[in-house]
Amino acid sequence: AVGLYAFVWFELAYEYPTELGSVRFWCAVYVGAMLVGGAVFGNRFYEHGDPFEVFSSLIAKLSPWARDEEGRLVLRSPLANLSTTAPQPGLVAVVGVLFGSTAFDSFRESTFWVRFYQDASIGKVYLDNVALLVFVVLAGGLFALGSALTPSAEGLARRELPRLYAHSIIPIILGYFVAHYLTLFVDVGTQTLARASDPFGKGWDILGTAAVEPSYWFSYHPTVLATIKVSAVVVGHVAAAVVAHDRAVALLPRKHQVVGQIPLLVAMIAFTAGGLYLLFSA
Repeated sequence: AVGLYAFVWFELAYEYPTELGSVRFWCAVYVGAMLVGGAVFGNRFYEHGDPFEVFSSLIAKLSPWARDEEGRLVLRSPLANLSTTAPQPGLVAVVGVLFGSTAFDSFRESTFWVRFYQDASIGKVYLDNVALLVFVVLAGGLFALGSALTPSAEGLARRELPRLYAHSIIPIILGYFVAHYLTLFVDVGTQTLARASDPFGKGWDILGTAAVEPSYWFSYHPTVLATIKVSAVVVGHVAAAVVAHDRAVALLPRKHQVVGQIPLLVAMIAFTAGGLYLLFSA
């Protein structure tokens, strides 16, 4: 969670995120932390401490491919695969950082935020730092509160409930990422292919992709882009509600299986409404 927050902070709230010296320093700190952690704790450190491996492993839980108890590759429902996510310590913080930072990335492009920091007497960098932290804490806190307020089975402490439900936020995170970063992935991604063939600007064409240029196809088809973005957000929230409901049925006492889901339902509705608002306001 700390590593992911450091990355999104550098991208969204740091004053000089594109300067080469800043990027080199961040990468040096990251590589140093990974080398030291790997030397002390081995591969287990990368599984739990490498922010990018943790993120990709969580998103990969929505894959239809999985491994059975004997290690064989099998096809499985993505939501069933998602339910196998281990409720590790720190999981709520991780989904809070991923969810809150993406929401803030949309919010900072909204007309309201632009007008607010233009009229404010405080610098934009300071406001971005505070707002990013508020979004992350609010996202994780609202979900944790909604989970903790659901009745629990006998012998299960309420403080353990947020971790047991945290995997249900992953479809929302993926939906947000598709909605918010699709055009960036398509346009800048093609530029990455071109630069990979000529990494030092020497006129090389190592991979045969040096001439690849972004098409900006979505810029000429805004209706298609809007439909994909809204669909990603809606599908992600519906999938999250289904996953949370399945876990609630498994954990709630029988007499509370209907009413007991209301706190988490309210949190899910708040996420859906907030996500669509940020999507359209940006």
